[in-house]
Amino acid sequence: MNMPFPNPASEGASQALADLLFSVFVYVADVDRDVSPQDVRRFQSLLKDRRWSQSDDLTEAAAELARDYSRRWTAYAEGQNDHDIDTLGQALEQAEGALDPERMTALRRSLVVFLQRLERGTGLTGAEPENRVRAREELRALIEGDEPEAPPVRAPLPAARAPVATPAPAATDAAWPAATLTPGGAGWAGGRTRVRCIAITPETHDAKTYTFVSEPRTLFHFKPGQFVTLELPVDGRILRRSYTISSSPSRPYTISITVKRVPKGWISNWLYDNMVEGFEFDILGPAGHFTCVDHPAQKLLFLSGGSGVTPVMSMLRWIVDTGTEADVVFINNVRTPQDVIFQHELLHLAGRSAASVRLAVIPAAVPPGQIWNGMTGRFGADLVRSLAPDFAEREVFTCGPAGYMAAVKDTLAEMGHPTHRYHEESFGGAAPAPAPAAPRIPAPPTPVALPRAALAPAALPAATVTLDTGDSFAIRSGQTILEAAEAAGHRLEHSCRSGICGACRMRCTKGKAQMPEQALLGADEVAEGYVLTCIGTATGNLTLER
Repeated sequence: MNMPFPNPASEGASQALADLLFSVFVYVADVDRDVSPQDVRRFQSLLKDRRWSQSDDLTEAAAELARDYSRRWTAYAEGQNDHDIDTLGQALEQAEGALDPERMTALRRSLVVFLQRLERGTGLTGAEPENRVRAREELRALIEGDEPEAPPVRAPLPAARAPVATPAPAATDAAWPAATLTPGGAGWAGGRTRVRCIAITPETHDAKTYTFVSEPRTLFHFKPGQFVTLELPVDGRILRRSYTISSSPSRPYTISITVKRVPKGWISNWLYDNMVEGFEFDILGPAGHFTCVDHPAQKLLFLSGGSGVTPVMSMLRWIVDTGTEADVVFINNVRTPQDVIFQHELLHLAGRSAASVRLAVIPAAVPPGQIWNGMTGRFGADLVRSLAPDFAEREVFTCGPAGYMAAVKDTLAEMGHPTHRYHEESFGGAAPAPAPAAPRIPAPPTPVALPRAALAPAALPAATVTLDTGDSFAIRSGQTILEAAEAAGHRLEHSCRSGICGACRMRCTKGKAQMPEQALLGADEVAEGYVLTCIGTATGNLTLER
């Protein structure tokens, strides 16, 4: 890497860029002399699947690095090459002198994406090490041509850390022992990861469960009831949609979602018709606060409507798998007996844990020709009193269509259930507000002549939002950052559009944004400048970064 950059058409150019790519990985992954097997697997995956690269030069370099992989590791272990920030800067300068501006721009953009893909999950025990974060930020500034900050100090080998106790969730009931356990081993617990479909299971005539493993393989750590955002390549575009995780973190080798075909459900129906085993894509997450883990109680009441059974199923699987001591009443409202998702497993779990789990599957109606020997009807107060007479003592978790959740919430409130013990899933956004009553139209006033200046439209206060890509756009007062970006033709990552999933999270480095009340970002994140662009607005000029 200390030799002049060869002619871009020569084999030596690919070798030099392969050295550069290897050094980028080493500089970040081994900043604290703690490169992990998970880091190496992610690096190998990026060399194998080179779709992250928009640069033909870097794509060929990655292929060259994969072919000569072992030699570079041997050279690194023996200290034969330099991988410091100055050497990386020299390599970029040499590449810039050898490549034309268009190819160099594509190279820099692809290196930034490569750097993002190297980011590892934080785990459940704390944030990513500060030195690694700083190393990645410094490299990104160097690649993008910004003035880098002082380089991070290369720390000596750290001493073994004392285990950090996980605080028990605040609750009136004693915490469940299983809720305080941190899953062992490296694994995905946040951010972006690539997954591959390994199984598709029909649940009903219009619902399927899709099961995935991560690439590179790792364990999935999340809380039962949380959701993920899928990034699906559809018709040449990346479309995002959030789905609840239906599997349980007690089975961390795979992760599953269960999706129902619905009218006008573009992504849901695309999954139903097109998802196949072997299909790969990225997911973001996990996110969401709809989880019994954060609200341990001796008595639980699960209420689900239709496909809203998925987060409740995740929680029920976790409770049974972990031997958690809880008395569960589960009321599953469905349209007809043919619409019972997870029917056989629900019966199995209820039978296996008959002393602690009482299950009631209740169709709203039974079509002619179908046989059903159980209760039927819609959700109501009488149903709750008959199946859970001690409802006021239970922590309630509700998920289903917006109308169903509204009916449940109103019914329980009228029955006197404590509101602080009621929780509902809402990552799809709140139910639309009812249309206001038509206003009374007053008689027209007597015309009054106005000066010409008064007829000019009032100037709308506007500000400018600048992205870390260098793009900028105007934002009007009251307009969300996402709305302003879309109006100007700029694409920002997003999914739920209601401040729940976190896919649109960005950090404000200059200026100030404001948000309505939300439950996703913590106070420390807000203090650091993080904002959800789908609900955030600007109070002046802003600079945002991913």
